[in-house]
Amino acid sequence: MDRLTRSWLVLMGLTAVTLLFARHGDAGGGGGVAGAALLLALAVAKGREILLHYLELDQAGPGWRLLMTGWLVLLCGAILLVTSAGALGWIGKH
Repeated sequence: MDRLTRSWLVLMGLTAVTLLFARHGDAGGGGGVAGAALLLALAVAKGREILLHYLELDQAGPGWRLLMTGWLVLLCGAILLVTSAGALGWIGKH
């Protein structure tokens, strides 16, 4: 099995886990911040898979891989921070 097929299977597996988790009501209201954290972690895993294998950053230097993975983690961390602030009532309620 070639590298892209394996990567596609990994992406399909991660997507299936995301859909199952979201379908059972754990995402959003039911799962709260923990549910959002799990969904964002899955998003980072999928994004990293795409970066490494479809955009071929596995062929690039380690600096690029670190920079792009760091950007994904930073972006998802910011989303989780806003979600947490909303859940704690710090923002969004008047």
